[in-house]
Amino acid sequence: MNQELLTLTGIGQQHTLKVIFTPGHAANHLCLVLLEDGLLFSGDHILNGSTTVVNPPDGEMTAYLDSLDALSAACDAHQIDFILPAHGHVLGAARQAIAQLKTHRLMREAKVVAAMKAQPEGTMNDWLARVYDDTDPRLWPVAMRSLQAHVDRIVALQNIDRAA
Repeated sequence: MNQELLTLTGIGQQHTLKVIFTPGHAANHLCLVLLEDGLLFSGDHILNGSTTVVNPPDGEMTAYLDSLDALSAACDAHQIDFILPAHGHVLGAARQAIAQLKTHRLMREAKVVAAMKAQPEGTMNDWLARVYDDTDPRLWPVAMRSLQAHVDRIVALQNIDRAA
């Protein structure tokens, strides 16, 4: 992952922001770590109270999951305990929050695989109803975007497995 340091100085103080390239939610997404305080500014990559939409073609699920791993590693490297998302409240237990988010995404992906196997000729709308049966249908138009990202990832992984 590409990383850069930004040093901010003023009134006798210095703060360093580590920029971490975190594609996935969007192709050009960045997160920032305030090194002196061990705080992760997650932008829209990690939210509190909702799941980030991964919207192809700009968003990509494998990149999103890989970026979560990079953020988890940054938490270890910089003793980060708190995540400050662009929306919602501050999240404590940063590594656990990231791990729970990744688990949630992979569990959702397992539901996508199950829906695709149950209805191999199904449409995205057919799969949406199965995969997001635990979500308010009013949110399904937004969920459709992340469903597409999961389907794209599953198809790409299947093509890699077949090529090997």
